[in-house]
Amino acid sequence: MPVRNSYHILLQTFVLVIFASLGLAAQQTSLPPLVIQYAEMVVYNGRIITADDQFTMAEAVAIRDGKFLAVGSNAEILALAGPDTKRIDLEGEKSVVPGFFDTHGHGAWVGNEAKEGRDGRIDFGIEEAHKDRALAEIKKLVENADPGEWVILRGPRTVNFYSTTRKDLDPVSPNTAIIFLTASQEVLANTVALELAGLLDSDTIGIIKDPETGMPTGQLFGFASGVLTYEVMPWSKVSEELLEEQKTELKRLNAQGITTNVGRAQGLSISLLNELMQRGELTVRARVAMDMTRLNPNVEAYLKRTGNLTGLGNEWMRIIGGSVQPVDGSGGDGALLSTLPKIRRHPADPFKFGSNKWAAYGPINGGLSKEETEWKSVILANRYGWNITSVHSQGDLGSQFLLEAYADAHEENPITGRRYRFGYDHGLIRTRENFELVKELEVMHTLDMKYVFADTPDNLVFLYGPDAVHRMSPVKSAIEMGLKPVMENARLWGIQAAITRKDAKGTVWGPQEAVSRQTALQMATNWAARYSADEEVLGTIEPGKLADLVVFGGDYMTWPEDDLSNLPILLTIVDGRIVYDREKDGDLREQRREGFRGEGLGFRGGFTQE
Repeated sequence: MPVRNSYHILLQTFVLVIFASLGLAAQQTSLPPLVIQYAEMVVYNGRIITADDQFTMAEAVAIRDGKFLAVGSNAEILALAGPDTKRIDLEGEKSVVPGFFDTHGHGAWVGNEAKEGRDGRIDFGIEEAHKDRALAEIKKLVENADPGEWVILRGPRTVNFYSTTRKDLDPVSPNTAIIFLTASQEVLANTVALELAGLLDSDTIGIIKDPETGMPTGQLFGFASGVLTYEVMPWSKVSEELLEEQKTELKRLNAQGITTNVGRAQGLSISLLNELMQRGELTVRARVAMDMTRLNPNVEAYLKRTGNLTGLGNEWMRIIGGSVQPVDGSGGDGALLSTLPKIRRHPADPFKFGSNKWAAYGPINGGLSKEETEWKSVILANRYGWNITSVHSQGDLGSQFLLEAYADAHEENPITGRRYRFGYDHGLIRTRENFELVKELEVMHTLDMKYVFADTPDNLVFLYGPDAVHRMSPVKSAIEMGLKPVMENARLWGIQAAITRKDAKGTVWGPQEAVSRQTALQMATNWAARYSADEEVLGTIEPGKLADLVVFGGDYMTWPEDDLSNLPILLTIVDGRIVYDREKDGDLREQRREGFRGEGLGFRGGFTQE
């Protein structure tokens, strides 16, 4: 009898379970989509290149709530799709990669451009007739300026630029403030501008004075140029026009596959980006190194007032540290600082050995101590918890100065083991000594392929010789020393150059430094995410990471390497949302915004040996 009762109880329980299951199934079919949580988007039937450490491949990927939900086979991923899921069929021949990073993209911030040469560019040239013509052009601009308006110009760093003083400018602009800026923050100002900035009778470091009179010449560098351009000179205001211009520039980045842009940012840029973020109109994730520590003689006062803001922000916009002025100049105009000797010089090249922007020697002989340069800003920033990143340093000697400043900072307050790392950019000329310090201090090391390969390296060949150019942009050498270099300015043409090492004419430079297409892609995605401390949420296509990706109109792995720059970018997706659609938006990659681009001497060809 007890056995029979147990049997009946078991049977009744089984029947109840069956009916309960049927009822639950019926209930689930009527559940709202928010409970069922189908994938919002599936991309399938192609090659999904995750760019993870194992360089895993898959057929499909699912996205939900702005994140990658799953990566796998077509069958696995399509099973996650519901009636309202957006389906993107790769048609068996298209490919997908993680969104690209530009880790030195300050040129994309519209607010950075607003103060730099907004009234245009005037070339002083290298002959006295050029200088006279330039002054005549300035006079016309002054005559058309409104009362109280500043005339803000840009000009290449030629011999005439450095020989020009306020005595030349004052006759053509006696009542209007006028200043010239160059790519490396040397400033030429007239008397009105100096008076407004309080620099006519000042002990601010960076004021060039006439050795006979002891009065300012109007030539400024370093901290003095920062006082004039950051503290005193009028800036544009946040406006709908500037906001639209910034949105357009971000769309151009999207058209090139860029989903995260990193770069130093001035106050206006931060305001514009913040406004777009508040409106939900950012289409690129913004990572900014604040210019607060750049060209600032009173940097400690600012650091005390703000506290450490490194890491402040969200997935769309975040402060990743501070920045300082370039350590040296650029290679193409002869201003980079290197142990590599110049074999020739152009007549317009005022830099016999290159230019150390911190010590201000070369065309301007300052003879400054460390405490009088941006070395001080690095030490103070680190003391208050900030890192320094997004710093221009092209030559090996210039880079060594920067790295030694980092080493000095490290002695006071360790910079290793941090989430947000110190950085140094461009990587044109590097030595083993540089790499050893980079490794020891855990500094982020980036290379921009454009300096050798975007056009042709004619200037570099002229200045340093072809053997030297073959050793420039040493990507593989850095990897062989255990580093994971980042490709800044990451575009398909940069990836192509890293693989082929060919310039625009097809000449191969430094074939020993070429890398595989797998490595080149990781430099622009996986490894690049470490630059902004985003490696846990960006850089690869993995479940749980933010859904930023690029859809190509062909297979990245098999597309001819000499033609990778022409691999069509069909879609760019950020946070699971399509922000660029080539079919609707057109191919925007070749469009460029007019504005300051950091021109140097601007000479090409026609070289004469000194």
